[in-house]
Amino acid sequence: MDGIAIRASAGDEAGRIRLAASSLSWVDTGAPIPEGADAVVQRERVSSNPDGSAEIAGPVSAGLNVRTAGEDFEAGQLLIPPGHRLRPADLAAAATGGHTGIEVARRPVVAIIPTGDEIRPVGSTLPADGVVDSNSLMLASRAVQVGAQPVVSAVQPDEPGAIAAEVGRAAATADLVLIIAGSSAGRRDHTAAVIRKAGELAVGGVAVRPGHPVLLGHALAGSAVPVIGVPGYPLAAAVIFELFAVPLLTALQGLHASQHARQQVRLACDWTSSPDVEDWVPVSLSTAAAGRDGGLVLATPGGRGAGAISRLVRADAWWPIPIGQGTFAGGDLIEVQPLAGVPYDEHVGQAVTSGAVS
Repeated sequence: MDGIAIRASAGDEAGRIRLAASSLSWVDTGAPIPEGADAVVQRERVSSNPDGSAEIAGPVSAGLNVRTAGEDFEAGQLLIPPGHRLRPADLAAAATGGHTGIEVARRPVVAIIPTGDEIRPVGSTLPADGVVDSNSLMLASRAVQVGAQPVVSAVQPDEPGAIAAEVGRAAATADLVLIIAGSSAGRRDHTAAVIRKAGELAVGGVAVRPGHPVLLGHALAGSAVPVIGVPGYPLAAAVIFELFAVPLLTALQGLHASQHARQQVRLACDWTSSPDVEDWVPVSLSTAAAGRDGGLVLATPGGRGAGAISRLVRADAWWPIPIGQGTFAGGDLIEVQPLAGVPYDEHVGQAVTSGAVS
């Protein structure tokens, strides 16, 4: 505060404080106040007299417009905890504390390898049996949301040698390799054999739906690089990324591998799932109508099918149904995991309509 530093006083009977010219201590915003002063009166409240003295419309309380030492941070206080994603304010706090540099974890690199003779890059003219490589776009976008740097390979054919060569190239520079599709046991599914050849296959299938054919292993490229064989169905790919890629990428950045924030909501309708798997169901969220349950959030499942990306587009959250629970009634309380809402390219999209029926 720009003004006069004084010792707090209640003033005279009229509430005025008179200061001789010799006792005036002008200070600027952020400057230390002189010894003995305990308040700063802003310039607008100071009336100067011809003889150099001044009058202040009182009263003035101790501490007025004064910041005490240690008010922002005390000496030795932790400014930024480890495992914290830096924000602009964090950088300002570090600079205020006298730091000119901060040790940080680099962004982990995620290599994404789409495979399949029928897969075509986004924007390609599709043959009758062609499928757009939307999974690479989705997983790359999600990788950015969790702080990673995605590197997407060209689409690899259903040929083990080609896929293996690309895995070797990717593992040389990546912290995590994702091989999209080919994780089942069909005649054109080569991912399991490729992972074995590149290093080791540790897990072949998990009790999760969608996504049960997932493959987990590593490739040897000087060191062991984690490899995930991601199922090709879009919802399965999304679930497997949340379950296995997100915790790994979080740990690589030194962040705490904590459970995503869960929200308790009320189920809008009856629902049945297989109790022998962990079933991840996309749900839309809405506010209940006024009445006995007014204000509660309702979760509505978006149908079934791992191949329908529209289920995820219309969803606000995942509902991970634990193993052993299969039958639910409308009105039951359930826990959902909200979907990440940060856009991939930081832009707000305009209306988009489908150009084809899928």
